[in-house]
Amino acid sequence: MLCTFCNSARLDNEAPCPRCGAPSPLLASSGIGTPGTVLPWGDISSSTGNLAKNNQSPHVMMQTSTQSEQQQQMSLLPVPYQPQQSAMMMPTASMQAENGLIPMQQMGSMAPALPGDGQDGAVYIPPMYTKPRAIIPRYRAISGLLSVLIVIGLLCAGVSYYVNASGKLTMLSQFYKLAPPPNVKPTAAPVLADPKANPDFGPAYSIINSATTNSRIDPISHASAQPTNIFQVNQTIYLTYSVQHPKTAGVMIIKWYTNGSFYQSSPPVPVTTNAITGYTTQKYTQPAEGKVELYWNNQLAIRLYFVVR
Repeated sequence: MLCTFCNSARLDNEAPCPRCGAPSPLLASSGIGTPGTVLPWGDISSSTGNLAKNNQSPHVMMQTSTQSEQQQQMSLLPVPYQPQQSAMMMPTASMQAENGLIPMQQMGSMAPALPGDGQDGAVYIPPMYTKPRAIIPRYRAISGLLSVLIVIGLLCAGVSYYVNASGKLTMLSQFYKLAPPPNVKPTAAPVLADPKANPDFGPAYSIINSATTNSRIDPISHASAQPTNIFQVNQTIYLTYSVQHPKTAGVMIIKWYTNGSFYQSSPPVPVTTNAITGYTTQKYTQPAEGKVELYWNNQLAIRLYFVVR
């Protein structure tokens, strides 16, 4: 429940308010405070006699009685409808003393004294923090820095040796165009030996019995003008041949070789039973040891050797 004077929370009993010392509202509901009822703090008549003994006038007694009646009437109203109590309605110090209450001004005197209050000397409070970590000495910091620098230097030296020994440094330099590519030395062309002078003959030699390599031929008769078996690069090689009277018609094929490997073949030349002479040309763009073969109906007739330098 709430006090009717200071509107503070108090216990639901008939004791005075512990905050302001006002009488409990339960006294009016229990019949206490009506005419002829003896109050816990004494009878009104006795209080009036005491006031008379203290040279108090009847006017003051009437005012006190009127205030008590007004307080009793206001205590019957609900709390929201009770008017705000003014400072004049607060109980005085003498009333608080009669009811056994302690004035608010004297509450501080009953508080326990603080340690050391009124005493000489300071109160020692032990530190609540741990001991700070010691500062690293200068020689230890310098030695640690030197150790890191030495390790970094050894790592750089090892990496440099590895990339240089493995050739990756040169490769990276050429890739990022930091270094020119190495000069390529021209390989010396091998000296080609002179070709075999005598030709080889095969089973069809009786039909194709004449063939010669030439550097120049007669432009009119297409006959051999300068036979040779040594030529230069990109020089025209003339091959002249002669076919005698075959018993039956056939086909002549000419095959060219370079360093022992097949190079190319000329178109087939059909031959009847008449004797014929003719020529064909070839050109080599690189030095090589060559040979040429003449076939009659897929049978070897003559093999000639030459060289291109």
